[in-house]
Amino acid sequence: MNHLVSELISVANTFGADPEYSRAGGGNASVKVDGVLHIKPSGVPLATLTADDLVGLRLDVLLDALHSDEPVQGDPVQAAAAKALVSAPGGRRPSVEILFHALIPDALVLHTHPLVANALTCNTDAETLVARLFGDDAVFVPYTDPGVPLAREVEARRTAFTARTGRPAPGITFLGNHGIIVSGNSAAELTERAERLTATITAAIDATPGSSADDVDDAARTALVNVVAPTLRGLLGTPDRLAVVTSDSSDWVRAASLTPAGRAVLADGPLIPDQIVYAGSFPLVLDASADAATVAAAVAGYRAQYGKDPIITVVPGVVVFGAGADLAAAQTALATFTDALRVARDAGRIGTVRTLDTAERGFIENWEAESYRKSVAASANAGRMTGKVVMVTGAAQGFGLGITTELLAEGAQVVLADLNIDLATKNAAELSAKHGVGRAVAVAVNVSDPDSQLAAIAAATAIYGGIDVFISNAGVVRSEGVMTQPVADFDLVTGVNYRGYFLGVRAVAPIMAAQHAARPEALFDIIEINSKSGLEGSKRNFAYSGSKFGGIGLTQSFALELIEYGIKVNAICPGNYLDGPLWMDPERGLFVQYLNAGKVPGATTVADVRKSYEDKVPMGRGCLPSDLAKAVYYIVDQAYETGQAVPVTGGQNMLN
Repeated sequence: MNHLVSELISVANTFGADPEYSRAGGGNASVKVDGVLHIKPSGVPLATLTADDLVGLRLDVLLDALHSDEPVQGDPVQAAAAKALVSAPGGRRPSVEILFHALIPDALVLHTHPLVANALTCNTDAETLVARLFGDDAVFVPYTDPGVPLAREVEARRTAFTARTGRPAPGITFLGNHGIIVSGNSAAELTERAERLTATITAAIDATPGSSADDVDDAARTALVNVVAPTLRGLLGTPDRLAVVTSDSSDWVRAASLTPAGRAVLADGPLIPDQIVYAGSFPLVLDASADAATVAAAVAGYRAQYGKDPIITVVPGVVVFGAGADLAAAQTALATFTDALRVARDAGRIGTVRTLDTAERGFIENWEAESYRKSVAASANAGRMTGKVVMVTGAAQGFGLGITTELLAEGAQVVLADLNIDLATKNAAELSAKHGVGRAVAVAVNVSDPDSQLAAIAAATAIYGGIDVFISNAGVVRSEGVMTQPVADFDLVTGVNYRGYFLGVRAVAPIMAAQHAARPEALFDIIEINSKSGLEGSKRNFAYSGSKFGGIGLTQSFALELIEYGIKVNAICPGNYLDGPLWMDPERGLFVQYLNAGKVPGATTVADVRKSYEDKVPMGRGCLPSDLAKAVYYIVDQAYETGQAVPVTGGQNMLN
């Protein structure tokens, strides 16, 4: 690899991975080698850019196009790119900013959208501030429409600098309401310039004290989120795929939304092109007293005014919501908007914030190049659970972890809820690393505690906006004879398996009901992972079997009550997961418990106990998570079934 290419990839990956400089893969990087501009393609993040990704374009052709006034069909930048093309790996399309990369003579060019720098560029006093803070070490370019107009303005400003000073234009360029360009002949030069400008502007911002938001009652904020988020999910999605609505109520976000500059972003419009692309030009603004009817009316009014759905919803001083097809898209939208709030806040500390005007905003809203970039960057997955938010209790291990793993493979977004939050968090991180950002998250829950169940549902709602499928899977077994079992063990089993199911349904049903009220065509599912022991008694296992029989009663009763809210309630009664930790644990596993309790006559080893249970199954093996997942798919797909107990036992238990 050419050493300059290697240096470009290094600096692009470093700054691209830093959200202070790049969000949603935004920004650009290029290197010039032997008359060819090698530039990042659209839709490829800086953070993951490789040398093999770079698109090659002849510099002389690009510069001719920059200075030519001959009319061309379509976008002149893409016309120039097509003419200059040397290589396009995978048919990728070169950046829309190829022309200003081409005209800057330095070998390496890095273009990013730093939050600190944009506090200066998104400012009515930007040019004055650049002159005061950087003197002749930087060039300022007022906001100009991207493409040929921006490249020509960059060139004009650089030429004017040289005419005024007699020196080449410097390696720092500020782009009004856009970002920065740093250029040089090594990664070290680019890094030094980017870090120096950040430090200089940070010092100017810090010289003016910031503001803080008033305290908001946590319970009131949670109650508001639990109403607004599921209502938005229903209103902004489709019956088959509700939107994901994530939220941010951090102190600084609440404070920034109340500043004069933050209010300007809410009322006057966006600061930079990326905000338009990922978060929309204007947010929907609600009052802290909003209820479901208010939210529905506000969304309808927004659609009438703008002809589209809102992406961002703001309750000033309380919370900001971001919507998307999945959590990654919703998080990108939310982060892009909260970045704008921070930029506006800091711009107000060093001057007066400048939003894009109607014409500037309209150009980006209708610019095909930005639509292309967004479409390439968008995540895509397909499966029978795609778009579903599924919460599974007891998901850190065993059947719960197995279910989440299976559902993720079919496109679900999964909340792993467990008392063992460390293990659940570890597994969620590993699953997200495999399946994609935001596909799995962990929340803590003690299913037998009502406040913990409510808090877990609230946490999931703050992340995803609601829940489509709630799987009550957490369970414990304490096997013992009726004359010898400690009361504490009986209470533990009943508290987790029976009471825990009730508490989970009690917590999640209002969220699902709110989603259904907003989208009446959509149905939602509560599924209890019961047991074959809920279908017939179990010798020396009465506490477990009794709790599971009770679970069937709860399932049927909940089904009768909740269907009017669009909630189906069913149970799955699996056979024994003989390879799971519930059975295999060497100290508390059921094989050991049953051996010690004498549950299997004649058994002297764990192997004897296992064989006796395998022999009871016509199909000759224990139940697996994949078997259970297929029952989940059936229940979710079936729109005309509720209150059922579906056996998945390999034929060991058959319906009468």
